[in-house]
Amino acid sequence: MKSTLKAKILLGLAFVLFLFFFSNDFGLIDVEKTSIITAVAIDKEDQTFTVTAQIAVPEATDTNSENLKAQLSGKGSTVGAALKDLGDVSGWFPKLAFCNLIILGDSLTDTNVIEALDYFAKTLRVQDSALVALAENSAKELLSITTPLDNISAFALQKVMLKNQGFDRDVASTDIKTFCSGYYSRNGSAFMPLIKTVNSGDNSSDESSSDSSTKGGSSGSSSSADAKNKDSLFDARTTALFKDGYKVGELDPELTLTFNALTQNFSDTTLPVNDVLEQDGKTNNYLLTVISSTPKLILNVNDGLTLDISLKLYCKISDHASQSSKDALSQNTPLSTAVKKKAQDLMTERINALIEVEKQTECDFLKIKEKLYRYHNKQYSKYKDNFLSVLKTKVNVIVEGQK
Repeated sequence: MKSTLKAKILLGLAFVLFLFFFSNDFGLIDVEKTSIITAVAIDKEDQTFTVTAQIAVPEATDTNSENLKAQLSGKGSTVGAALKDLGDVSGWFPKLAFCNLIILGDSLTDTNVIEALDYFAKTLRVQDSALVALAENSAKELLSITTPLDNISAFALQKVMLKNQGFDRDVASTDIKTFCSGYYSRNGSAFMPLIKTVNSGDNSSDESSSDSSTKGGSSGSSSSADAKNKDSLFDARTTALFKDGYKVGELDPELTLTFNALTQNFSDTTLPVNDVLEQDGKTNNYLLTVISSTPKLILNVNDGLTLDISLKLYCKISDHASQSSKDALSQNTPLSTAVKKKAQDLMTERINALIEVEKQTECDFLKIKEKLYRYHNKQYSKYKDNFLSVLKTKVNVIVEGQK
């Protein structure tokens, strides 16, 4: 009797599963028929926001393995209203669960950029890990560019901004959570990569392709404008600095590299060291690879406000321009005293320049005010309003390598 009842229950469960499987695929959406938003571009004209969504359309077949893309735009007095308008004119509610990139147009730098980012940070419509970047010109036009790196520009931009292990740490990548945390912190300082378009081919023009999509319209990836800009690449090594939401300055690629050396894992980064004066009186150029790095930033208040910066780099020579056969790379060339001295002087100079930029822009990207509050709270009220103007620095860079 029990075995018969058990058999009936199992048969009933099998029937229910069979019904769900063939009626609605367990409620799942067929990925081959699904379009997802990969990136959002935000521009502003007067008091109107224009939000452009780049949509990846999976159209892979036996003869075509590439994904198509489309763009939809909406306008509104706020970012949320612009996204609603985008849905109204398209009949498609824009879901942002897979959106990993938010691009701000340069038109937003005249205002507080938090007006555009707060919606994404507080509504939780995008992941906290979604990258944030500033376009050199129009954010919408930046998304329209097709590059050799990927048919979809959002994916190409992510490759440039998020480099895997083994690449130079020369991009100050920022996600929505990090930027908003910096904005709402005591120092009110934040940063994001500034995306520039460069041309890799022989064409002299590197202008962005014209965007044929209008409000409620879409454009495919096979347009003539895409073909015209097939040689366009992205450069994210410049860093835009923000104080209280307003753009106040930039870090050039060299200072961005130095900033990363003081604030994150810097291993596998290459460091060019040129014009090294050798013992024979000749000058040579070297390319060093950082095997390991140890940065320390310690704030002292014993004798005024002093920031002690120490950076220890262990490097090896990856390439050089020496004409001497005894310096062949196959012999694992050791670091000479002249190379180490030149590298130390170079990094010391750049660190001092980085501190000067922080003082001039009043953007506390090194979080000195946070260190003051956390480790020297009794002195916080004394220095919180003028800590950058009275700050003194001591820089000590040590470069070591094979002997």
